[in-house]
Amino acid sequence: MHDPLGTPRQPETRPNEFGISHREVDERTCVVAVEGELDLASAPELKWTLVELLHKGYGHYVIDLSALTHVDSMGLGVLVGFRKRLHADARLAVACLPPRLNKLLELTGLHACFDTFATVDEALGTDTGRGLPLNTDAAMALGLASTAMPFAASRRAEALRWLRILRLNGEAARVLCALGVGEAPLPDAEEGESDPSVSPEDRSDRDSVATITDLAVRIARSRGSAAVGTGDLLVAVIQVYSTDFDCVLEAHGTDRDELIERLAA
Repeated sequence: MHDPLGTPRQPETRPNEFGISHREVDERTCVVAVEGELDLASAPELKWTLVELLHKGYGHYVIDLSALTHVDSMGLGVLVGFRKRLHADARLAVACLPPRLNKLLELTGLHACFDTFATVDEALGTDTGRGLPLNTDAAMALGLASTAMPFAASRRAEALRWLRILRLNGEAARVLCALGVGEAPLPDAEEGESDPSVSPEDRSDRDSVATITDLAVRIARSRGSAAVGTGDLLVAVIQVYSTDFDCVLEAHGTDRDELIERLAA
């Protein structure tokens, strides 16, 4: 190919062309390396690669991002969505995060959703499952939740039950009581509400206790704690139930900003 002056023109190339590769470490573990730009155009390719690996039976995934040059919300959404598809006993670790992506995770509040490591070797050599113990208060709260959640008719009803349990146990109780959510009876106004966005079948299959526990472990690990406390459970509930928990908090005189400020203090 020549330009108008007759000078040979080099073939056009994409400097950040996207690519995915994976290697098996053992029958349950694989490393997925992502290269180039993870964006609207390339995100579906990563999604289907991860889904195919999931169908092959892997339970421990390490995502190597050392060669990633750019990621947008679609690319980040694939990682978050895949994390949600995994069973409670599966593991997802992210290694070699570029500084800009690490900052993005912090700004969006998603840093607690992933176990992050400086190198792939560290990710493979560390138990990224539920490796942290529960302190006494957290264990008691989760025991109460495991018996209470199956009877909740909606996400908001679940959120109310979490509030009832956490306001009586450990660090979460101290924070909630300081904000006026004490031991007085909480009304059942939300209990009878149905959740039109969640079918009865989905409700029966959803293990909210496992979801909260798994996220609380990552939150505790991200702050360098040696054990999971009820404060970690409270942050996990805020993140998982989002607007439903906001409504419950508002009905009882507080909000998530006040909670997070108290927990940080």
